[in-house]
Amino acid sequence: MSNVICEALGIRYPIILGGLARVGTASLAAAVSNAGGLGLLGAGSWNGVELRDQIRRARELTGQPFGVNVPVRSDYAEELIETVIAEGIKAVATSAGNPRRFTSRLQEHNIFVMHVVPTSSYAVVAEEAGVNAVVAEGVESGGMTSLEEISTFVLVPQVVDAVKCPVIAAGGIGDGRGLAAALALGAVGVQMGTAFMATEECEISRAFKEMMVRAVETDTRLFRRDRSSRRTFKEDFFQAALKDWPNLLSDLKRDPDASFRGAGQVAGLVSEIQPVKEIIERMIREAREILPGISEKLS
Repeated sequence: MSNVICEALGIRYPIILGGLARVGTASLAAAVSNAGGLGLLGAGSWNGVELRDQIRRARELTGQPFGVNVPVRSDYAEELIETVIAEGIKAVATSAGNPRRFTSRLQEHNIFVMHVVPTSSYAVVAEEAGVNAVVAEGVESGGMTSLEEISTFVLVPQVVDAVKCPVIAAGGIGDGRGLAAALALGAVGVQMGTAFMATEECEISRAFKEMMVRAVETDTRLFRRDRSSRRTFKEDFFQAALKDWPNLLSDLKRDPDASFRGAGQVAGLVSEIQPVKEIIERMIREAREILPGISEKLS
């Protein structure tokens, strides 16, 4: 499976790890890259030194391309960008702000820039800022989301129509059906976060991974803020899991971020904790089986 995004990023499959702050560490990013996708280090909660250490650790774990997610509004954004440039990273996904602030500087160093957008109008702004691709992220996604609450199925085709640059779909994608649907909507690939959290290589507590396995599509909710929303597990679901599995409480005490960590609606598709490689290989196999059959259903 090869297309414009695979060729531009030097990857085998059009599957990108979402920018998971506190979660997208070297272990997970390297695993996605080793499996043929593009791992992204989630630098949203790091400073430049912490990012540098994660980049160097990732290079010990993979010889494949990987990138970095940089939230534009981060207090350390300037520092993170300078670290990306100094360390020779070749792909950056910016988010949470106007990409114009950093796009030109990154591209001067031959860095491929993707920007996460919640609406078609923001996609146009990003394209005008010169980004190489946009990531159209629907409200189904975990973590920080837009106040607009537009679903991926509605958002992606409108973004595809609005811009000329490649579009990557994100939000609510966790298997080969989601990948096939994204391609049918006009995207060139997918970005996934939640689906990669319940993996062996993800460095979060086992308890939180077990919660993802237990969850169904109704177990998350949006918490609205002044400038954005955040999707996490509902508090009653979180507390019920602790009640049913008291042995997990000690695990969660070692994971202080767990109570507010984001999780998307696609958690309902997570049925087991498994290696990243198995998820990606299954997705590609499923998509390849699904896509030829679409035209048959229309005949």
